[in-house]
Formats: sequence, C-alpha cells, structure tokens
Amino acid sequence: MSVRANQGKGLPTGTVTFLFADIEGSTRLLNALGDRFRSVRRRSREIVRDVATRYGGHEVDWAGDGVFLAFARARDAVVAAVDLQRALSAEPWPPEEAIRLRIGIHTGEPHVDGDGYVGVGVVVAARICAAAHGGQVVISQSTREIVGDELLADVSFRPLGHHRLKDIAEPEPLFQLVARDLEEAFPPLATLGGSTLPTLHHRLVGRGQQVDELEQLLARPDVRLVTVTGPGGAGKSRLALEVATAAAASRPVHLVGLASIADPGLVPSSIARALGTREKPGQPLWTSIADALAGKRALVYLDNLEHLSSAAAHVRLLLDAVPDLDVLATSRTPLRLSDEHVLPLDPLPVDAAVELFVERARSRGVVLAEESLPTIGGLCKRLDCLPLAIELVAARLTFLSPSQLLQALESGAMLELEGPVDLPERQRTLRATLNWSYGLLTESQRALHGALALFPGGCMLDDARAVADASESFLADLESLVLASLVRGSAAHDEIRLSMLVTVREHALARLESEGRNDELRDRHAARFVELSLGAESGLAGPEQAAWADRLERELDNLRAALDWQLQCGRVEDMLRATSALERFWRSNAHVSEARRRLAFGIELAGDLPSDVRGLALRTAGHLAMGQSDWHDSSRLLDDAIDLLHESGRGYDEVVALGYRSFVALRLDEPERARTLGAQALEIAREIGDKRALAYALMALGDVAWVDGEHARALEHYTEAVELARSADDRLLLVDAVYNLGMAAFQGSNVTRARAAFVEALDLADELRDAPHTAAARFMLAELDVLAGDTGAAREHALESLARYTDLEDARSRARCLVILAAAAEAEGSLDDAARLLGAADAARGDDGPDGFEQAVLQRLESQLESALGAQTLKRLRSAGTRLRDLSTGDLVPVGTKG
Repeated sequence: MSVRANQGKGLPTGTVTFLFADIEGSTRLLNALGDRFRSVRRRSREIVRDVATRYGGHEVDWAGDGVFLAFARARDAVVAAVDLQRALSAEPWPPEEAIRLRIGIHTGEPHVDGDGYVGVGVVVAARICAAAHGGQVVISQSTREIVGDELLADVSFRPLGHHRLKDIAEPEPLFQLVARDLEEAFPPLATLGGSTLPTLHHRLVGRGQQVDELEQLLARPDVRLVTVTGPGGAGKSRLALEVATAAAASRPVHLVGLASIADPGLVPSSIARALGTREKPGQPLWTSIADALAGKRALVYLDNLEHLSSAAAHVRLLLDAVPDLDVLATSRTPLRLSDEHVLPLDPLPVDAAVELFVERARSRGVVLAEESLPTIGGLCKRLDCLPLAIELVAARLTFLSPSQLLQALESGAMLELEGPVDLPERQRTLRATLNWSYGLLTESQRALHGALALFPGGCMLDDARAVADASESFLADLESLVLASLVRGSAAHDEIRLSMLVTVREHALARLESEGRNDELRDRHAARFVELSLGAESGLAGPEQAAWADRLERELDNLRAALDWQLQCGRVEDMLRATSALERFWRSNAHVSEARRRLAFGIELAGDLPSDVRGLALRTAGHLAMGQSDWHDSSRLLDDAIDLLHESGRGYDEVVALGYRSFVALRLDEPERARTLGAQALEIAREIGDKRALAYALMALGDVAWVDGEHARALEHYTEAVELARSADDRLLLVDAVYNLGMAAFQGSNVTRARAAFVEALDLADELRDAPHTAAARFMLAELDVLAGDTGAAREHALESLARYTDLEDARSRARCLVILAAAAEAEGSLDDAARLLGAADAARGDDGPDGFEQAVLQRLESQLESALGAQTLKRLRSAGTRLRDLSTGDLVPVGTKG
C-alpha cells in the first residue's frame, strides 16, 4: 500500500509510527448537520493540526474525514493521541455536532516512494483505526513494545487480545490506550469474526471447491439456510468456519456452538448467549434474539446440530423472526426444512488427504521421505480419507513409521470395531480409528481420557485432576492425550482449559457406558461442581464477585450437567442446595428463567426433604421472581419459604425472606402486610443477635416508612443498617444499605446527602461488580442530575443504568431510565424524541403505573410536553414510542427497521 504525502519532503524514515484517525459516523453527521458539517470538520482539523505540530507529527494525507500522521518517535504518537482525544472532548461542540475520532497506531519500517509511504505497516495502522470506536485509541504490539511502560503517570495499556485484520495474514495483538479523561468502555473491536469466531490455526486442505460452493449459496438472495452434512470427522465444522470467517469481513457473523447442549430447549438461550442478548420479563426470548439481529444482514453459524433432534423447529423460528438473516448449520443429517439447501461433505480426495497427512506430520516435527508417500496414500484410503482420522493417526508418527501404522490398521491389531452394522461405512471406520487410537493408550491414560469426556464444557486442570482421581502420572498421561489429538488444550485466564473434539468425546462416553464406569465418574463430576456451587455462595457476595461470576459462566455447561445428573439420580436435595447457592449468579448473568425452571421442578419433587433445603429453594425462587417483577408468584413462594425457614430454625435466612416478602407486599400495595412482616423480621433479628439480620430487618422497616412518607424515620432505619453492615464487614449488605439511605435522603429533599450516598453506593457496587446496585445507583444519580439541569451527566448515567437493567432482565427499571432520558431530551429541545421515549417507557412498564422513582420527573415532563406539543401530538408520538426496540444505546430505532 502506498499513501501520498501532502507535505512533500521531510517525512520521517527508518522506524516510523503511523497514526490514522477518522470521524466516527461522519455520514450520519453530514446528513444531520447539512452545511454546518463543513465548519465542524474544519474545526476538528484545526485541533488535529495543533496537536500534531506540538508533538512533531507530519501530515501525510487527508482523505475524506480522516487523517494520516507520521511520527519519528512512537512515544510522541501515543501522547499526541491522548491529547487529541482530550482536546476533542473538551471542545464545546453542540450535542448534535460532537466529533468522535477513532484512532489506530502502528510502528513499522516503511519505504518512502517519491512523496509517500509504501509498506504493509501502513495497511496495519489503517485497519486498526477502522476496527476502533469513536473516542478510542488502539495500538499495535510493535508500538506497545517500543513505548514500553515509562510513558506518563496516568497512561496505561489494556490488552484487547489477538485480532484478525482484513488483508493481514496473522492475528495482531492489540491494546487500548487508557488515560485520565478518556473513555474506557467500548464494544468489541470491529475486526474479522468479531468476538464469536475462533482463530483459524491451520490451513484448510482440499476443500477449495466446497468453499466456493458454500460461499455462492450464501450469496444468493433466495438462500437463507445452508446445512453442511456428512459423516463424523469429515471436517464439516472446519469448512463452515472458513466460510464464516471470510463472511465476517462484510457482515456480522455469530458462532453458536451446540456440541455441549443436550437439551434442545436450551438452543434459544445458547443463541442469545452468543449474541450477548438477554431474556426480558414478560417477553419471549425469541423476541430479544430477533431484536438483536434485525436489520443487520447477519449470519448465524449453528455448529453441531445432529444430536438435537428438535432443533429444526428453533431454526425455523429464527428464520421467520428475522427476515434478513442467513443461517449456516453443520449436522450429520439434514434438518429437513422446506427451504433448506444441503451441501454434502464427502471425505477428502486421496491426494488432498495425503497433503493433509504430510502437513499434520510436519506440524509435529516429523518430515516424511518422498518414498513413503505411496504408503501414506494407503493409510489415508484405509482411513477413508476422513480429516479427523488422519489427524489422530498422524499424531502417532512420533513413534511409529507410516508402514507400521498401515500394518497395524490392516492386520486389525488394536482395533475394536463397535456399533450397529447398519451404520454408514465411514462412520464405522472412524469408530474403528478411534478405537485403535484408544487401544494405544496405557490403562492410566484410558482412565484419564474417560474422565475428561465427562466435561461437556471442557475443564480446567484442577477439575480434571479431581474427577479423574488422578495418579502420579496425571501430567504425563495428559501430555500423551494432547499429543495424540484426543484432548486439546487452549489458554484461558492464565490457565490451560482442556477439551475434546465432539466425535472423540462421544466415542469416549459410549465406551464408558459399555465398561460400566459411567455412573462412578458422573458422580465425581457432579460432586465437584456441586462443591463449586456451594463455595460460590459466599464468593459471589464478596470482593471477588466478578471473578466468581466469570468462572461460573465458563463452567455453565458443567454446572448444568452436574445439576441434571443429581436430579436424574434422585439426589434432589443436592441439586436444590447447589441451585440455591448460585442465586446471585443466575440473576446477574441473566439465567433467571432457567434457574426458576430448575427450582420449580426440584421443589415439586421435594416433598420429603429437610425443611431448610426446601425453604432456601423457595426463598431463592421467590427472590428470582422478584427480579422479573413476578410479584404474585414471588409472594406465594416467599410465604412458603418463611414458614419452612422458621420451622427449621434458620433465623438469619428467615429474616432475609421476610425482608423480601415485605418489599413484595409494598409492590402489591399491601402496606399493612409489609409493616407486619418488617416488625416480625426485626423481632427475630434481635432474638438471634445477628448484625446482618438486624440490618435486613431495619431496611425492610425503612422501606415501609419511606412508602408512608415518613422520610426522617426511614433515614433513621437506613442509617442504623449502614452502621451494622460496616461493623459486620459485609460489603454487599453495605451497598444495599447505603443505597437505601440515599433514597430516604432523596425523598426527604436532602439532595446533598442523597448524592453522597449514591456516589458511595456506586463505588462499592463497581468494586464488587454488582450489576443490580450499579444500575440502581446510576439511575438515582441520573435523576438528581436531570433535576439539577445537568442533562449531559444525566444521560450518561441513565444510559449506563439502562444497559445494566437490560442485562438484568428488569423491564420495570428500564422504564424509569427511559423517563430520565426523555427528560434530558426535552431539556435540550428534542421534544419529539422526549415524547417517543415516554412511549417506550410505557411499553417497558407494561400494566404497571408509574412509581415514586419516576414521579419527581414524570409529572413535570408530561405537563411541559403537552403544553409544547399539544395533547394530540403528544399522544401520537408517545404511541409511536411503544414500538421502539432495544434502547440500551440511546438510539431511537423502530421495531423492524433494517440497517
């Protein structure tokens, strides 16, 4: 790539750092501003030139709305980028004219051709810039290494992982520049494959024709569903991944791995997880999925569908819900949908199979002589030229020659043919290959291999060791399995996560069953993850809450398998204890509906279980129902929980349940019932002498006093609860108490004290990574800001709160955030937007009316809008607002709008 220089001579040579920057959303700004865009762009260029001059930057080129600068020193480029973002942020742009630059930086050694640069480094810098977001500075590994750590006291680098850039062969490690006054939170980089496609680790051999066929099918407007079919081990997933990765250069692509899912009912939630969307109360999950995909021309890649017999119905729903969506699936058999296009994948041609065999041998350090190629051809034919079988056999070249491998296969040595005789020949041959590979293992390696097959979601080293009941040879055996391609290891969170190919795992599980080892290992696996669940209860409430939540999300498939096995074996008590202990995880990680289903099923079977187990399960189910505003079901569950917890003498848990039930009573407009429950909680808390229980009881009474309008009394209760929480060193309880204290101060018009409490609550919640209190504290700060006339701060807090409540599936609280955003829009003169946002709040609120959280803003806002717009216009715009879809970014996008 060559870039022409505007300044002619004098460009730096040798090691040069390139800085590309352009305006995010320039086309949108041009359409919005019209002729004013030129003056806005002119001012932004003046700022760029001023900063570049101060740090010795050379203007290489101005192209459209972007600039290309060159620096002799990497440090100067990085510091200039920081100052440039600060200068643009400090500029008093009108809200609709705000300029946001995305900046990419890379260091290389280009050639100077006439008056321009030539070299791949220029391409890398431009691609990094294109992947960034407005306000973000992203730098390459080369720049990071040259700059080092001695930059500025308030500047650091945040690793963003390895990313594939268009036209760049190898993934590039990228870093975000973090500095005072710069934004820190951005969506994933817009690189190839986004965040849902794994890196391609080796070349796809012998599939050029199939790649072309598949790409042509997906390019046709009349084709929306393509299924790649073929025998196990034929390379269906690898072919689909090649095509999906190429497609990611021009459209969003989302990989949904279904190999670890045994229940077809979990297909929708698996799709939602891959999209990063959440289930919303009172709304089918398919609606959230459709909203996330609508108008984007996305491609969803569903990998490994063959074991989910009813998954075709989910694919049909997905295609019907999103008219501009394409689906690419892999399965051993067609889905048998009317508009499905099937691409059968046969084994490799012999020449391609030999080429693959030689490449896989070379990757293990084995160079094969040319005279061995005929033997290798015979090996590949004996393996039916299946890529997986070739991968497994090639791994044995470290100690067996090609002729010895072929002899072993042809003689039947170490082969154990299994399976029905009416299976396809290739599938039986692959099974034979797997049996042969298994036959080469020692007894301890076989035992470890079987144990690892019990982990549907893969596992970390310690979990493997525990379930396998490992011997001293554990690490050596594991290494052997990895080298034999029977187990794969990948880096995850500074540890190695172990996994298996789907076919290998299925084969191992079938062998476990036939050998009678299945139940024993499943018991160990379940016990391990029940233990993890019970340990997570305290971890999720402490300072390591974020780390615990991340770990549990990684182990979700294993947790599900453990809970299912406990239930299958009739160990309902263990299942309920573990599910109850994960209460905070289910809620904060948006698995509320799944947890409620598990608890409901277990509770139905748990008639003869200990009162405390049943009581805790009922309390957990009741609390989760609260999180989805299901007040009536919550009240029923909590009433039963209170009786059982009282019967079992669990005073602390009874007080917590009474506190929850008191809050629900207030939501059901039962203040007297709430007051009685709060008093009962206080009495029990004093009897047991537990500081935390007393704090919960006082907060329940504070809620009642607050609803009664007795703000001073509420403040007194909350203040005492705060002191108790501090003395008990329970930070999760403390953030709850501090937030409630802020609410009482707010209702009592003590704005200064209220703001201080909400700021403290937000700091505590951020430290704990506690999403519910982060969302609540930000909402209240937004309300204080809008009442004080600081609409910019109000919008920032409200948008962040809205996003959190969306993740938490709390539609009722989303409505409150939308009211704040409407008030901010009205204050800035965007009256139509304000009216539509009120309509969106109405839709989120459902049948419920506005509550006290909104009244301070809503009544004034409605009156002002009616006066300015007229009653009919306000009604029309508000009705239109009820049809707006996801507003977590603040955009007003009608349902069904296509990008």
